[in-house]
Amino acid sequence: MKPHPLLSALSLTLLLAACAGSPPPGTGGGAEPVLGSTEDLNTRPKAVAPDTVEPAFDNVPIVSGHLHVLEAAPTLRNLPKDARLGEARIPKGTRLSAQALPANAQTNKVELRVLVLSSGAGDYGLDSAKAMLQQSGVPYDVLDASQQTLGQGNLINADGTGKYQGVILTSNALLTQPTPGVYTSALDSSEWETLFQYEAAYKVRQLALYGYPGVAPEDYGLRAVPGAETSTTSMTPSSAGKGVFTDLTGTAVPVQYAYSYPSALEAVPGVTTTPLLTDPGGRVLAATSTAADGRERLLITTAQNAALLHTQLMGYGLVQWLTKGVHLGEHRRFLQVDIDDFFAAGDHLNAATGQLYDKPFRVSAGDLISVLYQQEELRNSYRVARQFKYGLVFNGGGAKTTAPATCLFYWLSSDQLTSISRCLKNEFDWVNHTRDHQRMDVMDFKTASEQIAGNFAIGDKLGLPVNRKALVTGEHSGLGNMDPNDDGTHNDEGTVGPKQDLGLGRSNPNMLSAAVSAGVRFIASDHSVASQWDPSCATCGVQHPLNSGIFLVPRWPINMHYHVTNPAEVTASYNSIYAPGGIRPTWDHALNYNEFLDKESDLALNHILGGSAFPHYLHQTNLNQYALGKSVASDWVKAALTKYSRYSTLPLNTYDWDQLGEYLKSHTLEEKAKSAGTLGAVWDRKSNVVAISSRAGRLPVTLTGANSGTLYGAYRAMTGAVDGSVSVTVTPR
Repeated sequence: MKPHPLLSALSLTLLLAACAGSPPPGTGGGAEPVLGSTEDLNTRPKAVAPDTVEPAFDNVPIVSGHLHVLEAAPTLRNLPKDARLGEARIPKGTRLSAQALPANAQTNKVELRVLVLSSGAGDYGLDSAKAMLQQSGVPYDVLDASQQTLGQGNLINADGTGKYQGVILTSNALLTQPTPGVYTSALDSSEWETLFQYEAAYKVRQLALYGYPGVAPEDYGLRAVPGAETSTTSMTPSSAGKGVFTDLTGTAVPVQYAYSYPSALEAVPGVTTTPLLTDPGGRVLAATSTAADGRERLLITTAQNAALLHTQLMGYGLVQWLTKGVHLGEHRRFLQVDIDDFFAAGDHLNAATGQLYDKPFRVSAGDLISVLYQQEELRNSYRVARQFKYGLVFNGGGAKTTAPATCLFYWLSSDQLTSISRCLKNEFDWVNHTRDHQRMDVMDFKTASEQIAGNFAIGDKLGLPVNRKALVTGEHSGLGNMDPNDDGTHNDEGTVGPKQDLGLGRSNPNMLSAAVSAGVRFIASDHSVASQWDPSCATCGVQHPLNSGIFLVPRWPINMHYHVTNPAEVTASYNSIYAPGGIRPTWDHALNYNEFLDKESDLALNHILGGSAFPHYLHQTNLNQYALGKSVASDWVKAALTKYSRYSTLPLNTYDWDQLGEYLKSHTLEEKAKSAGTLGAVWDRKSNVVAISSRAGRLPVTLTGANSGTLYGAYRAMTGAVDGSVSVTVTPR
């Protein structure tokens, strides 16, 4: 609750209108529509000034919680800022000799799979290669060149088809440094010859994620510019680069914490080199290069890290180039934003004292009307966010089912928020958050059913288009992240002892069963809890181990806390954690609001570019209209969209929750099948037909490059299922 209640601008307008005998806001000067009439419900409510007093409410659930102490910036491990390279020494081949192709070689046929060649322990480029491929759903194998010999059997199947459609080198010479300053390749000369022979015969492209622009093991037609080495620069796509990095806007992409070798073109007989990315001085940071034997190669002279912006932005274009735009899986990006605790009231931070106000905060009807306009402004201002829609994750125990549905006369309602929500029901995505936000870690089946099914019933009474298969439990409770001493006698209280991640095996089976009985199939989990997401697949959800009817959709918490309503409260809470003197001091000073948005949009951009469909979640307090047309929730979304749109034109998907759950479950089944080798495909490049096969019954499948399907960015993807085998016509790029 705001500390100094004043008469709201809306109430004042209504009072003056009544005294003057004029119609209330939203009506014309003629005959007034009847409350609840078609004309009433089809009239768009007008935006109002920020409230200075909240509507009265009784018996509304009060949500008290705890602050998530999260990373304040993207996690940067194994930074390549000191990843200096040099001219490679290639050991003479002693382990095997370059071999002739087998007599049955089918050089027009390759599996839709990529080979990643690693230099072994300490290879920081390996994580970047894996991340790029996973973000596009491309199956891959990793060969540790320091431990395994690369022979023809690693590259060609017994039937003569190629095992791989593309090859990624984590560095162009797979360098190791057995002696400081001495750079030795993990592959010997005969292994390089075997690899190059395969690439030439099967017309397989090669991507070197980082390399010293020299002559070993082969010449790309680039030479390092002496003295230009740097760990801070930027890269801008050339005209040819725009054809590879089709989604980039052309704005210079910053390169930080990554060592780079700006290069110049060098004329080499039989080699054609085309710059793709250049630094501010026009020197080359990435180029394609055609070898004398016809092999197509791409070399980047800047080091990579899976969490760095330039690596994440390049990944989409690099994978499409490597695979010629034909591969299993697809690259898709999302912007899903949930607002938890809707209809409930919540703790409210006093920025001046650091304590909570005595009276909790609940959004008003005017706040929600403003959110409608904010949402439309975001859609209209950012081409990438045309589909954007807030998800309102609601606690129906805080609504009043007797409040009328009205767009013009909500100010007469016994609960204005309920009435305006019924008016605007089709503008948002509605998700079950249980009736009263009770803790479900230890709860009997009957109570859990009342909380879950009862909230669906309230949504039905209100006429809300509620997702029928989705559930977000209060505090993500019931999934094993809990106070181990909780006995279930205080489920309606705001705080418990410290939570511990006891694993999904400690989930509440009563909650799971009650959810399934109510028709729920997808439950939100907390990505900040280790057991509630899958580290082996960064874009996958989690099948619940205790109940086959439940699939978990991880959500990202953010550093905009559950009890803040305006910028002053946002920064007061944030700085109490991350500023000097905070519980996790990270920055060298207390951040102002713009600095906070800059840091948090970095995290949001990191998540979006990671390719996962996981929602971010905020809280109803964050929807307060603190200034005309502004809320801290929409400020955060705007900051993320501004940063993303600066660099990429690839549209951001926003799905309703049931659709999101179905998508993520199908995606996870497909990714697990590809990883297990039970789903695969062979591309006949002579006929441009891909034969997709399942060895584990009916499996979902996505194929990028298909002639039919949905266009996303510059590439078309077909989505379906396969049981046995199916053939699909493709068009390579």
